[in-house]
Formats: sequence, structure tokens, C-alpha cells
Amino acid sequence: VLCDHLQSTRLMFFFFCFLSRAIKTNQDLLPETPWTNILYDDFWGTLLTHSGSHKSFRPLCTLSFRLNYTLHGLRPWGYHLLNIVLHGLVTAMVTALSHSLLGRGLWSLLAGLLFASHPAHTEAVAGVVGRADVGAALFFLLSLLCYVRHCGLRGDKWRAFQRRTCGGSSATRCWGWMLGSLWCAAASMLWKEQGVTVLAVSAVYDLFVFQKLRVRQALLLLLGKDCTVGNVSPCRCGFTPGAPASPTFNNISTHVHPV
Repeated sequence: VLCDHLQSTRLMFFFFCFLSRAIKTNQDLLPETPWTNILYDDFWGTLLTHSGSHKSFRPLCTLSFRLNYTLHGLRPWGYHLLNIVLHGLVTAMVTALSHSLLGRGLWSLLAGLLFASHPAHTEAVAGVVGRADVGAALFFLLSLLCYVRHCGLRGDKWRAFQRRTCGGSSATRCWGWMLGSLWCAAASMLWKEQGVTVLAVSAVYDLFVFQKLRVRQALLLLLGKDCTVGNVSPCRCGFTPGAPASPTFNNISTHVHPV
């Protein structure tokens, strides 16, 4: 661990002194270049349709570089300062998510401290181009936190669709958190492509953490299979979303085959 921290310190000095070609040679950062060009160019400033393009579409990250360039040109300190601020915000989001999963105790605080100081994050924070990872992580966690809030207000999934209330809250407020989650997921993807994976993580949280389903139950639910003859709600299949599995789940109608 000590060697990792020493290596991290060396990398920080290296990245603090040099800016990537994504900054120095990127024409999309110049004030005379129309800002709409970031919608047609890749992360390095090359036209997306060009044969030599990296094909990395990260307009929000490029827009943040342009903001830095407008404020202080190519002086490195501003770029690194914004990276550090973003890392601090990501750490706060990790701590907030830990509160939801681990409770408001010592473990959630330790999770945040470990995330903030882990050497694996050195390159993403100290390297200017690593801002794409940090920005994507910020909106990834915001999207997941919004979805956690949506689940808490929604309550029972099936009753939420039958009524215009979600766990006693207005439908507008409940599904507003869902919309916020989708917006943050889109923003995460526009910082870096891998941000789209938050949609899968949210689905896993919903099925296995919030609703506490087993793998077989989740597969039946996702495949839309009925557990009895006729159009019967999955709550009649021996389990209720959000509750432990019923001991009679394995004794349901014989026409259901294992997935």
C-alpha cells in the first residue's frame, strides 16, 4: 500500500506539470470555435466521422475543458483544481450511497474515506483527461441515488402502477425522482460512455436490494411469466415484491418450468 501511495505521489507531480493533447491541440476549446462543434467531434477534437477518430463522444467533459480554457487558458492549476472539486463531490455521493446501504454509522463514513484516499483514483484525479471518469462517476452516483429515492417513495411496485400514489406520496414527486435518475444517467453517459451502465445497476438494486427477490423470482418477473393459468399478478405466485420469498413458491402450478 505504501508503494502505491508513493507511486501515486509521483504521478500527481507528473500530471500537474503537463496537460494532455486533449487540451493543448483541441480546437474545440478555442473561443473562436463554435461550441456546437463538440457535438460533432470526439474527445480529442477530431471529427467523429473521420477515419482517425477515437469515436469517444464526451461533450460534457469537453465543455468543461472549454470553460477552463476560457477562464485561465492553458495554466494547469485550474484544470487540476476542478478535478479535485469533482472528486470531492463524488466522495460525498459515495458516502451518501453508503448511508442508504449501510446505515448512518461508522461504516458508511469509512467507506467514503477509503474511496477518497484510494490510490486507484490517482490517475483519474491527477490526470486532466481523467476528468471524464470523475464526471461520469458523479452523475452515475447521482442517478443511482435518485433511483433509490424513487424506490423508497414508490413502495410496492404493483400497487404503484394501479394507483396514482407512491407509498403515500404524490405520483408527480415519486416519478420525478425517476425522471431525475434518467437525466443523470444521460449526463453520465455524455461524460463518458460507460455511464450508461448505471441503468443496469439501478435494475439490480431494485430487484435484489429493494424488492429482495431471489434470482429465480427476478427471472420470472423480468420474463413476464405467469405462475398460474390466466393473467395473474406475480404477487399471487407465492411471493410479494419487497418481502421475503414465500415457502410455497416452489409449489406453484406445475406448468412453470425452471428458467
